Amino acid sequence: MYKVKLRKSGQIYIPKWMRSEIDFKAGEFINIIFDGENMILSKKKEITNENQCILSQKGTLHIPIEIRRMCKFDEECTFKVLIDKKENELILLTEKKLLNIQVV
Repeated sequence: MYKVKLRKSGQIYIPKWMRSEIDFKAGEFINIIFDGENMILSKKKEITNENQCILSQKGTLHIPIEIRRMCKFDEECTFKVLIDKKENELILLTEKKLLNIQVV
């Protein structure tokens, strides 16, 4: 598993190799989905009622304050990242949420 860190400004830096794995390109709209347990970053076009942010040239994505508050992400929270190549998504998990996942 890989890690990314939420900065005080609410931005997450997604490394270039990770963006390449799931085909995220600068300037694209990225959907930010909170499903109760995970935060999912996806660019699926059929999702229209979720929060969207534009991926910057430098690979940063701003997570809106509403999502950070709803998810109770504190300043400089660190996430474990799961890469779902099939769905072209990044799944972000906090340390406490990882404790609820059972490895089979």
